[in-house]
Amino acid sequence: MNRSFLAGAALFLLAAYLPAHEFFVMPQELKDYRTGDTVQLNALSTHYFTVGEELEPAEVNEVYVVKNGSKAGVNLPLKANPDRLWYETTYRLTDNTPVIVVGNRKGNFYCLFTNGDYADGTRAAVAAANPGKTIATARYFAKYSKYYLNPDPKDTAFNKPLGHTIEIIPLENPASYKKGFKPRFKVLFNGQPLAHAEIAATYDYYNYKTANAYAQIQKTDAQGEVRFTITNPGIWLVRISDTRKSQYPDTDEDNHNAILVCTVK
Repeated sequence: MNRSFLAGAALFLLAAYLPAHEFFVMPQELKDYRTGDTVQLNALSTHYFTVGEELEPAEVNEVYVVKNGSKAGVNLPLKANPDRLWYETTYRLTDNTPVIVVGNRKGNFYCLFTNGDYADGTRAAVAAANPGKTIATARYFAKYSKYYLNPDPKDTAFNKPLGHTIEIIPLENPASYKKGFKPRFKVLFNGQPLAHAEIAATYDYYNYKTANAYAQIQKTDAQGEVRFTITNPGIWLVRISDTRKSQYPDTDEDNHNAILVCTVK
């Protein structure tokens, strides 16, 4: 399945009050990748599932590969595609070891004004640059994503945490996902289970013309676990967002988002 075919599927990912975009990485072409293949990867900053919407500065984004639970090599170089409004990079599979492609939007600050506008920067910097505007909320944000590129049924590292502030851990190997399967996921915040938190899952082409549309919405249990039902083949996305009192001075809230993406055959 080619990404040009998938590009027509637009899924609004953010709640209306959050102006920031999601950040995640997906392959250009969906297929079984094996040793010797060079994979084109697209890094999207967007409110939509498979459609690029904004080219943020390349330096605020990072994409790298994890093998056997650890980072393999340096960050992958990102090249802007101004027509598609996403960044592109490539990775060559030197062996059949399962690979997780990680996309992180580095943490930063922005402020929401009482009139609904927003601006990047700390409260002090934004206030100085916008005299006459009233800041409603100063927020820190960071975004983390994982794509399971070539899962293997024999892999034992698929559920190893990567150390992100917030992270979605699959409790069954993504290589086993198929229609009718009910995979479980565990959400960690600072390495601890995140209980009773709303989490959503959807698949490509689900109600893609409707804002905030998810195929399934659940809450994690007391152990931070949740289960979704795979109803369709194709790309699946699981997403969680956490907002809480900020740990930074002169900042009201911290917002951390995590996305897990995989392909169901």
